[in-house]
Amino acid sequence: MVLMFPTFCLLQDILTKEIIGCGTERGGLYYVDEVAHKGHAMLAYGTVTRQLWLWHRRLRHLSFGYLKILFPSLFTSNTEPIKCETCIRAKNHRVTFLPNNNRVNYAFSLVHSDVWGPTPNSHNNHFHYFLLFVDDFSHMTWVYFLKYKSEVPDKFYAFYQMIHTQFGKKIQVFRSDNSGEFVNKSMQEFFRENGLIHQTSCLNTPQQNSVAE
Repeated sequence: MVLMFPTFCLLQDILTKEIIGCGTERGGLYYVDEVAHKGHAMLAYGTVTRQLWLWHRRLRHLSFGYLKILFPSLFTSNTEPIKCETCIRAKNHRVTFLPNNNRVNYAFSLVHSDVWGPTPNSHNNHFHYFLLFVDDFSHMTWVYFLKYKSEVPDKFYAFYQMIHTQFGKKIQVFRSDNSGEFVNKSMQEFFRENGLIHQTSCLNTPQQNSVAE
């Protein structure tokens, strides 16, 4: 919100009512001198620091190093780097996940699964996705190619029966993400009827299903 006065203007946050900027009237026009956010100048006119903020925002939050190349006259030995909260948040990287070497003691007591796709250039072939099963004990891997994601339950039932028939084992714990291919009525009923424990990874925590990921 802009509050207009004969010789100056004020910029006010419409939600918090906080004054975040000001300007002055010169020759019939109002010039915005400064816009601040939490005590930091975000848009300003006049001083060297204010000009750096202005160009930093105009050039899509250009880095301090590139600004120094483009505007060397604005930099001195005492010029402090721009501390932009938006840049810090946007360019922040997630810390690398620590490796987990824990494994179960018996084959098929824990199976990891994930669905990947659609594949690049999948319109040139019949398969758009693939379904992955990984035994946690041996890391033996099975891959099933799919035309549609709706085939996942049928492929899982076939995999479950194959393990039971060929190896004389039953899957005890099944681990996946929270995608609809695994979290649905038919799959949940199958888990309950056959005594399987279905473990799903927490939201935005893919490392919990890292073996299949």
